[in-house]
Amino acid sequence: MKKRHIALGLVGALALGLGGTVLALRAGAGETDRAELEKRWADAPSRFVTVDGVRMHVREEGPKDGPVVVLLHGSIVNLHEWDGVAPLLADKYRVVRFDWSPYGLTGPDPSGVYSTPRSAQLMDGLMKALGHDKFALVATSNGANVGLEYNRAYPGHVTAMAFSMLPLERPSQTREVDWRLRWMLATHKAILPDWRHREFWRLVLEDTTPPDFEPTDRMVDQIYDMNNLPGALQRQAQYIQANAKAFKTSDVGAVAESVRVPVLLQWCSYDDVISQSAKASVKRFTNTKVDLIEYPDLGHFPMWEKPEKFTRDLRAWLDRTATAPAASVPTGEKE
Repeated sequence: MKKRHIALGLVGALALGLGGTVLALRAGAGETDRAELEKRWADAPSRFVTVDGVRMHVREEGPKDGPVVVLLHGSIVNLHEWDGVAPLLADKYRVVRFDWSPYGLTGPDPSGVYSTPRSAQLMDGLMKALGHDKFALVATSNGANVGLEYNRAYPGHVTAMAFSMLPLERPSQTREVDWRLRWMLATHKAILPDWRHREFWRLVLEDTTPPDFEPTDRMVDQIYDMNNLPGALQRQAQYIQANAKAFKTSDVGAVAESVRVPVLLQWCSYDDVISQSAKASVKRFTNTKVDLIEYPDLGHFPMWEKPEKFTRDLRAWLDRTATAPAASVPTGEKE
């Protein structure tokens, strides 16, 4: 009887401990500190530029008089998604990358609007503030949607466009997701909607990449840190909801028809998040030429999986197409 009481006591203590942890996390104990994260993830040459009330995290590398190349990251991540690519371009190109709203260290938008058109609008303001009028645009995942909308709404600035993950149709709603990830997501939504465990993000990366790829702690840490900033997941949810509504109510992929500059499509066929095929994607670009390179061994994060291979092909294409001179006379409000 005594052992049974001890066992019950241990179970009760464990339940109380878990309950206390959940309550603490719901109260904000899991939120990360912005000042500490800026010390870690916004080291030089990072800086912050305020555009229409939004404090945007931006990073520029490479010769100031080189052709400008803008790199747009995908959802859940941030400008550090390009850490393996930027140094391989920065010997010749002026490489510009930034956390587009609502991701990374870019701050909340006082307008309260989080959508692809709003992200493109802020991008336009940032490019003007940085003094870049002509540039090649390289984008992946939802960053490709932002880039395409920017090109449509603010024509005349993009000289060439390269895409890896290109969601011209609504991403797959039927793909098989790792059961652990499904369980963790359901648990988080039910108990801790505003916080995600570090291992959740590791599983996301593992679930969308080939079996031989192992995410590094740095990759996981940056996602965990920035997505657990106060209000970050709520802002991202607003963006995703606006995006999902757009896919349901309009032909989002039609934006590709507005592209009249050279296009490179680096199609990573191991990925199963994107629902349309490479050929279907190429056909969407009715007013320009598309160069297609297919990689059967790359998934949703080719710039992390095999950065040298990915950048070698991107660089060769940029060397042929991205020849517009830079215009680097900064203007606008800076911090």
